[in-house]
Amino acid sequence: MSDSLRIGREVIEQEARALEALAKSLGSTFEDAVRLLASTPGRVLVSGVGKSGSIAQKVAGTLASTGTPALFLHPIEALHGDLGVVGEGDVLLALSKSGHTEELVRFLKHFQRVGGSIVSVCESLESPVARLSQVVVQIPMVGEAGPLSLAPTTSAVLQLAVADALAMSLLDARGFTAEQFARFHPEGALGRRLLVRCEDMLHEGDNLPLIEASASVPELLVEMNSKGLGLACVVTAEGQFIGVFTDGDLRRLLTQSEAPLKLTVQQAWENSRREETADSAPLTVAADSLAAEALGLMRDHQVTSLVVLQEDGKPRGIVRMADLLREGIREASQ
Repeated sequence: MSDSLRIGREVIEQEARALEALAKSLGSTFEDAVRLLASTPGRVLVSGVGKSGSIAQKVAGTLASTGTPALFLHPIEALHGDLGVVGEGDVLLALSKSGHTEELVRFLKHFQRVGGSIVSVCESLESPVARLSQVVVQIPMVGEAGPLSLAPTTSAVLQLAVADALAMSLLDARGFTAEQFARFHPEGALGRRLLVRCEDMLHEGDNLPLIEASASVPELLVEMNSKGLGLACVVTAEGQFIGVFTDGDLRRLLTQSEAPLKLTVQQAWENSRREETADSAPLTVAADSLAAEALGLMRDHQVTSLVVLQEDGKPRGIVRMADLLREGIREASQ
C-alpha cells in the first residue's frame, strides 16, 4: 500500500471515530441550543474566524435554505461597522475550536451590547468564547487527523457536523416541509418538481394548433405543419374540445384511407379512433397541475403531449413531454 493511500484511509478513519464520539457526547446542551435558536424572534447570525469562518458561511447558507433566517457575520468586519446589521432579537452562533480566538472574543463582547443570546460550538467550557455564551455545545478534544496533527481537519469536521445537526433539528422543530424547501430552491430539481405547473409550460395563443371538425384534411395538414407540435386540437364550431389529431393519426390516415384528402377533420378523427372504446375520453390535464404530475400521466398513458382546457371546455394550450424534460422536470419517484 502506498503512503498516500495509507494516510488517506487513516485520516478518514480518525475523523469517523471522532464523529462517533461527538454523536455520543451530545446531550442537554444541544437541546438547549436548538430551543434557543428556534425561539429567537430575529435571525441567527453565524460567525467564526479562519476555517471556522468558512464552516460558518456554509452553515448560514444551510440554515437560511431550511427555514431559519440566517446570515454570516465576520468578526473583524463586525468590529469595523457591520455590527449595524445586528438586531436586538438576533442570536449568534459562534464557531471556534479552542474558544480562544481573539478576534471572535472581542466580537462577542460587543455583540452582547446590541444583540441577543450567544450559542457557541467549541472544545473548552473554560474558554473565553464559552464563558461569553449562554449555551455551549462542546465538541470532543481529539487530535487533528493527518501526519502532523496541525491542520484543522478533525476539528473542522466536528464543527460542521454539529452545525448540520443543529440545522436539521431546527428544520424539524419548525415543521419545515419539502414544499417550503422547494420555494427556497426554485431552480433545483426539487423546486422544479414541486413548483412548476402546467400553465408555466404551455404552448398557447397563436402557438396552439386548432382545427374545426368541419374543416378539410388539407387544412388540418396546414395547421399542424405551421404550429409544429405534432398534433392539433379538434374543436366544434363553438370551440369546444373534441380530441386531438396526432402525427401518428395522420400517417395512418394517409396510408390506410383511399381518399384521405377528401375527408373532413371529423371523419378523419373518427377513423383514427375506431379501435378505442366508446367511453374513451380525450386525455387532458388542469392548468394548475404540477408539471411533474403531467409528466407521469404522459408516461402512464404513453403519450407525449397533454391538452389543458379552460373552464368553458375550450382548449387553452398544450404541454409537451419534450419541454418538461428539457426544463429538468422529473417525476416524484425520480
